[in-house]
Amino acid sequence: MVEEFWTSRDVLAHIRDFARARRAGPWGTLGVALARAVAAVPPTVTLPATVGGRMSLNLFAALAAPSGGGKGACEAAARDAVACSEDPTGLRVVEIPEYPLGSGEGIARTFRPAGVDDDEPNREDRALFSAPEVDTLTALFARSGSTLEGELRKLYSGETIGFNNAQKATRTVVPAHSYRACLMVGVQPLRAGALLDGADGGTPQRFLWLPVTDPDAPDEAPKDPGQWVVRMPQPTWAPGSLVIPDVAHAAIDSARLARLRGEPEDGSNLDGHALLTRLKVAAALMILDGRSVMNDDDWFKAGVVMAVSTSTRAGVQRAAAEQSRKANQARALAAAEREEAIADRKLQRARDAIIRWLERAGEHSNRELARRLKTDIREWLDPALAELEDEGIVLTSEAKQGGRRHRLADADSDGGTNGTPV
Repeated sequence: MVEEFWTSRDVLAHIRDFARARRAGPWGTLGVALARAVAAVPPTVTLPATVGGRMSLNLFAALAAPSGGGKGACEAAARDAVACSEDPTGLRVVEIPEYPLGSGEGIARTFRPAGVDDDEPNREDRALFSAPEVDTLTALFARSGSTLEGELRKLYSGETIGFNNAQKATRTVVPAHSYRACLMVGVQPLRAGALLDGADGGTPQRFLWLPVTDPDAPDEAPKDPGQWVVRMPQPTWAPGSLVIPDVAHAAIDSARLARLRGEPEDGSNLDGHALLTRLKVAAALMILDGRSVMNDDDWFKAGVVMAVSTSTRAGVQRAAAEQSRKANQARALAAAEREEAIADRKLQRARDAIIRWLERAGEHSNRELARRLKTDIREWLDPALAELEDEGIVLTSEAKQGGRRHRLADADSDGGTNGTPV
């Protein structure tokens, strides 16, 4: 099925071949290409109001690999592999500004710089944000008063973002569907906790998860096939909602109806936005194919991409869970070792105290020794006496009045008692 996916369309085969020519992962390269295709379309073009209101095409992708595993290679390959043109000649290529991910306020500032009005003709309306390492995202989420995670969730849906401060100079409100934003995040599986931990708020559900590896990479890299230019539909995209296939509408409506009725959902709690993300991927595949009307094949191919996404995310979850398990195991072992070391020290202190008091008094009963020992080592009296007796350092005898009395073994050579009851 995967091979059929790549060979079913010329543009998909091109992306795979280009990725391999550049030694980049085909799926990761496709994820970036899908996001760039979406970013080339005006923000006024949206998905229809199947559930609630219109929904943005904005697409997020998490490219999974160990540090240095190839996210940057996928981004660079996708940038060179495919370009979108606004005219039939293919000469007027859509430029997509790229920015590092910053604060929630910074995202809004990208589209509305300080002092710029909403109707400013030169206002930026599209951007591709990137966080090469998930640690960057973790650090940004952890900042005191950070609004980034909440703003990202709104960004995915194309909702109003920013903050309506009193002063115009600090006001950053960006109206819904007036901007196009896509996000690329490099995710190291062992460091993905911060992203996965946002499941309750819906953060990881909004990402398309793709690997940057290529297990079937050929020994010899194929020839670079050059750039593929997508000629956008003419006339240029008109504002409004895309037409989606009936099969997609039926799947989304059925899932929504089940949720409204409170029926159990299929899949994990990380699949809450799966159908919406699938619809966005279908739209991106449509764009790469140079069309403005989605068809059944776009929806089915998007299902293949989502299957890869689910598998990739599950692999990241397993790696993160195993890392957490090992960390917990190490902490438990360290705690046990600390407790053991403390016990050893207390036992030794009890031994030393017993010998010291027996040297001073010659003999002591259990009760007398217990009174002599400090409170924190009193419970170690019997174990310490047992060890000292086994080692022949202390001799114990039964007293005539009952109970047991103890003396040092070497006291016999100095005129002490010889072990008979006293």
